[in-house]
Amino acid sequence: MYTKILLATDGSDNANRAAERVIEFQKKWNSKVVLFHSIRQKMIPKLIITLPGQAYAIPRAVYDETRKKHENAGEKILAETKKMFDDAGMPVETRLIKYEKPEDYILNILEKEYFDLIVLGSKGHSTLERIFSGSVTQEVLNNAYCDLLVVR
Repeated sequence: MYTKILLATDGSDNANRAAERVIEFQKKWNSKVVLFHSIRQKMIPKLIITLPGQAYAIPRAVYDETRKKHENAGEKILAETKKMFDDAGMPVETRLIKYEKPEDYILNILEKEYFDLIVLGSKGHSTLERIFSGSVTQEVLNNAYCDLLVVR
């Protein structure tokens, strides 16, 4: 039924359950799976606005060190999730996304590659946090052309 699946992971329990579900689908339908993790969601901005008209620039060395730590953590998350596929004897392509938020990457890659299904682990956010930051799931749900599965 699904020939190409895009799976987002952040290493959370819900994301791991989503990976398990995708492995089930892959075994059943022989689907191609692309697994990705975006570090952009956790990166600090290069410039922090403190007051109107005032800003603080993060020193380049600090920013670069932080980016490298997030890249290493992202590689670890991808490796751990890939191991789930390897243990099941299923192939998976992994991608570390450095410069796009997960929702932006998903919507951009949908324009370039054809996916039948997008799979995300749900993430608990407070109502206030959703109001101010939105949600990856909500953004994809409102703008993606293919099916979306959110796993709890």
